[in-house]
Amino acid sequence: MMMASEKDQINVMIVNDSPYMVELLRDLLSSESNIKVIETARDGCEALRKVRHLKVDVILLDLEMPNMDGLSFIENIMKEKTVNIIVVSNYSKFGAKLILDSLELGAVDFVSIPPDDNEVIKNLKGVLVSKIETASRSNPNILVPKAISKLRPVNIKNNLSNTAASKVVVIGASTGAPRIITRILQEIPKDIAAGFLIVQHMSKEFISSFAERLDEVSQLHVKQAAENDLIQEGVVLLAPGDMHMEVASSHRIKLNQSPKRFGVRPAINVTMVSASEAFGANTVGILLSGMGQDGAFGMKMIKKRQGVTLAQNESSSIVFGMAKAANDLNVIDKMVDADDLASEIIKVVKQSV
Repeated sequence: MMMASEKDQINVMIVNDSPYMVELLRDLLSSESNIKVIETARDGCEALRKVRHLKVDVILLDLEMPNMDGLSFIENIMKEKTVNIIVVSNYSKFGAKLILDSLELGAVDFVSIPPDDNEVIKNLKGVLVSKIETASRSNPNILVPKAISKLRPVNIKNNLSNTAASKVVVIGASTGAPRIITRILQEIPKDIAAGFLIVQHMSKEFISSFAERLDEVSQLHVKQAAENDLIQEGVVLLAPGDMHMEVASSHRIKLNQSPKRFGVRPAINVTMVSASEAFGANTVGILLSGMGQDGAFGMKMIKKRQGVTLAQNESSSIVFGMAKAANDLNVIDKMVDADDLASEIIKVVKQSV
C-alpha cells in the first residue's frame, strides 16, 4: 500500500469516553493510507490540553462525556483556534437536538451510529472516510460565533399567509450549511411574497428536528414537507430525509424514492428542475456550502427558464463545492457572502418578473 506523504496525511484525533468507540473508530480508519489517528482523549478537558500542542486536521467528537461535554469543548476550542470537528454520536431523538446544537456552535458535520445496528456499522467506514476527507478540505477561517450570535426564539406566528405562492425560492445545501440556513430564515420577513423549498443533505432522523429548530427561530412557518403540500407564501418546506421532493404543475409537493442522483436522496437537482418547470421565471435558486455537484444542473435549468440564481461565495463557505460546480457552468447570476444572502433573497423576490 502506498503511504501518503506527510503533507497529504490527514491527522485525526478521537475524543470519546468509550474505549469501545475509540477502538471501533481507530479500526475503521486503520487501513486508510491518508488518514492517521494521532491522538485520543477521554473528555473535553483532556482534548483541550492535548490539541493545543498538536497539528490536528479533524476531530471526531462525542457529545456526552464526563468533566467536559462535547458542546462545551466546541465552545472552548473555537475561542482559541478553528478546528474541523465531526460529531460522532449514537442516535436518539434527544441526541438529534444535541447534534443540531453542535452544528450551530461550529461542528462541520456529524456521523450517527445507531446502537446495536451491526449492518450500519459495517457500512460506516465509507461514510466516515468521506466526511473526514471533506472536513479536512473545508475552510478553517469561517468565524462561527458570528454565525450564531443572532439566534433568538421567534414564537409569534400570527397572520401567516395562506396564499398560494406565485414565486418560489429553492435552497440547496449540504456540509456546513445548516447554520447558514438558520441565519437566512431569521432575517426573512413573514410577509415575503414567496414560498421556500429547502433540500439539505442530512440523515432522515434529523430533518424533522431541524425543521422544528428553524421554525422556532424564524418568522416564517417551517415544516418537513408532506405529500401534496401546497407551496404557500411565508411557508418553508424541507425535503424529508431519503425522499426526493418534486414540484408538480399544480405547485404541490410530490415525494418519491426514485434512484439517488449524484449518490444522494433527496437531491437538490430534482427539486430545482421540477420547480423551474412549474414556476418558470418565478423561480429563485440558491446553492449554499457543500461538497459535490448536486444542484449545478438544477441551477442551469432555473437559469434557462429565466429564473434568478444565487450562490454562497467561497470566502464564506465551509465547503466550496456545489456552488463552485454551478459557477463553473456559468449559470450563477451572483456570488453572495453568507451575511448578505437574506437581504439579496428579499431584493430578488421583490423584483417583478
